[in-house]
Amino acid sequence: MKKKIVLLAAIVLFVISVVVCIALDDAKDIGVHVADDKKIEQIKAKSELSDMAFLLCYEGEELPYDAASHTFYLPLDMEESDWEEGKLSGYFGDSNVGSNIEKNSSNNNSKIIKSKLLFTQDYTTTDKQLAIANGQPFSFLALGKNGYGEYNLVFTGLPMITFHGTEYTADDGSQMFALTVYDTDHDGDWVTTCYTKSRLRGNTSLVYEKKSLRLYLKEIMDDGTFEKCNKNLLGLRDDDDWILNALYADNTRIRDQLCIDLWNEVGAKNQLYGYNYGTASAMVEVFINDGYQGIYDLMVPIDAKQLGLRPVSEQLTQNTEVVERIYKKKYSREWLSSDFTGELPDPNSPDYRGGFYLKGNTILQNEQEWEPLYRIAEALGSDEKTFASEITEYNDQQNLIDNWLFYQAIAGFDNENKNYYYVVRNRDGKEYGYFIPWDMNISFGMVYADNVYFSEELAAIATEPVTWQPAQRMIELDVDNSKELLQRTWNKWRNSTFSDEAITERIQELEHKVKDSGAFKREDARYPNGNQKEDFSYIYDFAVNRLAYVDGYVEELCR
Repeated sequence: MKKKIVLLAAIVLFVISVVVCIALDDAKDIGVHVADDKKIEQIKAKSELSDMAFLLCYEGEELPYDAASHTFYLPLDMEESDWEEGKLSGYFGDSNVGSNIEKNSSNNNSKIIKSKLLFTQDYTTTDKQLAIANGQPFSFLALGKNGYGEYNLVFTGLPMITFHGTEYTADDGSQMFALTVYDTDHDGDWVTTCYTKSRLRGNTSLVYEKKSLRLYLKEIMDDGTFEKCNKNLLGLRDDDDWILNALYADNTRIRDQLCIDLWNEVGAKNQLYGYNYGTASAMVEVFINDGYQGIYDLMVPIDAKQLGLRPVSEQLTQNTEVVERIYKKKYSREWLSSDFTGELPDPNSPDYRGGFYLKGNTILQNEQEWEPLYRIAEALGSDEKTFASEITEYNDQQNLIDNWLFYQAIAGFDNENKNYYYVVRNRDGKEYGYFIPWDMNISFGMVYADNVYFSEELAAIATEPVTWQPAQRMIELDVDNSKELLQRTWNKWRNSTFSDEAITERIQELEHKVKDSGAFKREDARYPNGNQKEDFSYIYDFAVNRLAYVDGYVEELCR
C-alpha cells in the first residue's frame, strides 16, 4: 500500500511538472504574429469588437496606455540601435484588469483571457531609433474568445510614469493613486510600483493647463492604512517625497534640466559636507488615468535629506548649539531687516517672512528662527565697512561667488530676487549660510512676461547683468579679494563646463533627448496651444552670446 501511495505521488508530481513546463513554454512564446491588411480585415469580418478591457504586457509588466488613441507605450533605450529582446503578451478582462497594485493587494476574481497579438508590421525589422524618434505607431489586433480589439504600440526613449485613481483616500481626504514608474533600462527592476498621494504645486504656474505635482509615496499596510514608502525612482534617490515639474513656461522644455546639470557640475559640490547642494532630476513622460499628460521633470526636492541635515525637532530636543535650517525664497522682495523682526506679517502663515518660507518639521514662531536672514538684510543695508566685515563672516564666500556667477551665465533674471534656497549649517559652532538655485526654467533668453505662459524670449537681455544682491555688493567692494576669486572661478568654468563647445554640446544632448525620444512631438500634440517651439536655434545662439557678455562683465568688474 505504501509503495502504491509513493507511486501515485510520483505520477501526480510528474503530471504537475509537465503542466508547469507547458505553461512556462507557453510563456516563452512572444505571441506576436504579423498579417497583411487583407488578413486583418478577414479576421475582423468574422469576429466582433470586444467590449472588454485590454491589457498589454512586456516581460510581464503592464504598459502605459492612452485610452483616447488606443495606444500602448514601451520605454526603450534609444541610444542602442538593437531592439530589446522581450515578450509581449495581451489579456482581456474586466475594468480592473489594468491595475497590478489592485490585483496584488486584494482578491481579483475577474476573468482574465489571454489574447493573441496580430501586428500589421514586424517592428523588429524597422530602424529602432527612427521608430522611436518619429513616434511610429505599430497597429495590432488583440484576438480573444470574446472578440477582438484594435490598438497601437509606440516606443519612446524617455522613462514613463503612470497614475491610476483608486478607491482609497489619503489622510487629508484626497484620492490615493496607484503609481508606476518605467525605466528605459530593462536590466534589473525596470518597473517600480507603489501608491501615492499628490497635490498641485507652484504659484503663477497653477493657471497652466499642464500642472506640476508634489508626490508623497505610500504603501498599504495589513490593516488598510497607509505609511510612507521610500522608493528609488530612476536612480535619483531612495525617498518618499518627489516633484513632477510640468516645464510649461519653457518653450524648449529643457532649460530647467540644463541648469540643474550645470549647477550640479560647478556649484553643488563646493562645500565641506559631502552632499549635493542642488537637486537631481530625470525627464519623463506622464499618464494620468490612461490619459497622456506630456513631458515632465521628475525632481528631488531641496530638503533636509538632500542636504544632510537632521530634523529640526531632533536638533531642538538635543539642544544643538546651532540649529541648521532651510529657507526658500518664493516671492520677489527686496532685503529688508524689518521683515524678519516683530510680529508675523500674516498670523496664519507662521512659516513666512520677507518672501521666504521656513522649511522643516518644527516652526517655533519666534524671531530667532529668522535671525540668519535678518543678519544678511542688516549687512546689505549697512555702510560699506560694516557690510565688508559681516557678509563673509556668516556666509560662504565661494558659494556667494558661485551663485552670482551662475545667474550671470544662465541669464537667470527670474532668480534675481527669488527662486533660491538659503541653508544654515553649523560650522565650528557658528551659523554659516549657503545659497542654492531653484526653478530655473526661465533662463537662457527667457524672461518673465505678463502673458498666458508668464514667459517670453527676449534677446536683448543677453547683454544685461543679473543683480543678485547677496554677492553683488561684496564683489563691487572687493571684500576679502572677491574680484580675484570671481575671475579665477569664471576662468575655470569657461575652460570646462561653460566653454562655448561644452554648453553647445549639452544643449544638443538635451534636444536629442526630448526630440529623438518622440516626446517633443507628443507634447506638442497634447498641448497645441502650449508654449512650445520646434526650432532650438535661439537657445544655442543666446547661450554663446551670453557667455561672451559675461566674459566682458567679469573683466570689467575685476579691473
